[in-house]
Amino acid sequence: MKVNDVLNKLLRFRQVISLLLLCALFAILLPGTFLSPDNLRSVLFSISIQGIMVCGAVFPVLVGGIDRTVSGVAALGAAVCCALVSTGGFTPQSIVLGLALGLLLGAFSGFLHGMVLARFNIPAFLLTLVTSQILYGLVQTITGNQAIDVKDAKGFGLLGGHLLTIPVPVFFLFICLGVCYVLLNKTVYGRQLYYVGGNRGAAQLSGISVKKVIIIAYVISGLLATISGLLLSGVNRQASATQALGYENEVLAAVIVGGVSLRGGQGSILGAMFGALLIVILSNGMQLLGIAQVYGDLVKGLIIIAAIAADLYSSYWLNKSSQGNFLKWLLSNRSPLPAKKAQG
Repeated sequence: MKVNDVLNKLLRFRQVISLLLLCALFAILLPGTFLSPDNLRSVLFSISIQGIMVCGAVFPVLVGGIDRTVSGVAALGAAVCCALVSTGGFTPQSIVLGLALGLLLGAFSGFLHGMVLARFNIPAFLLTLVTSQILYGLVQTITGNQAIDVKDAKGFGLLGGHLLTIPVPVFFLFICLGVCYVLLNKTVYGRQLYYVGGNRGAAQLSGISVKKVIIIAYVISGLLATISGLLLSGVNRQASATQALGYENEVLAAVIVGGVSLRGGQGSILGAMFGALLIVILSNGMQLLGIAQVYGDLVKGLIIIAAIAADLYSSYWLNKSSQGNFLKWLLSNRSPLPAKKAQG
């Protein structure tokens, strides 16, 4: 087997290899702790909350955009839901109404973002960065910067409970992951999403409704972000303006590390999930080792840079028309590479 073929295979499976090496490293450094049942349950819970957000955030990135509002949408949906549950006397009817309205707000937020981005030539990063601040302002207004306690709502607490010793949010993660996988790999919409992300102009000329594809991508992102926020409130039995703060950075890191290209049209939902696992396990292991948060953020930043470099390098090797060395190709590359086909 040629060296290029070996390197190509390693690049294709870089997420899995990195994850296995990281787990092995922490298992050696933290014997009896990292692989303990309690710690594994903690990792499962963390990946379930962030993983659902990642499932939704993949869609805007694949279409060539980005969604920085996932944490703000999660906080808003949870705050509105818990406020209705509290004012409604913690009745089953108020719980159902709160959950429905929270999900509706998440989908509506995604719809508005998709509409604006499909209609106007505004950078998605800039738009969602600004609106995330607006969303947090709304959450602070609703909560009054105080936690909304819903401990007396027994039905609501089931969202954060356990089933067969496994956190309930984990089951939601598998459902969301399965639905998103089918959407991306087994439906016409999934193929259109990749086409639009790979070449928006060509997709429009081929008759694809680019506007519709973009709107649906952001609606899915907003809806799944809200589900994460509701599950987090179910675990904490409360909603606050800060409970999902900073999650957008973790989600974006997971998507990039998972091999979903910021150029759009390249990547997979399973790759993004491996990225989420890697980020969560990295955070968990460093916390167990007593490493300060500031150093943890530094390491994550370096990992993101390495992931972007690996994405560029793998694109270089997978581009059959590449000539010359990597640096020459990188400096001469003026346009995005053709989109990969949808893959698990």
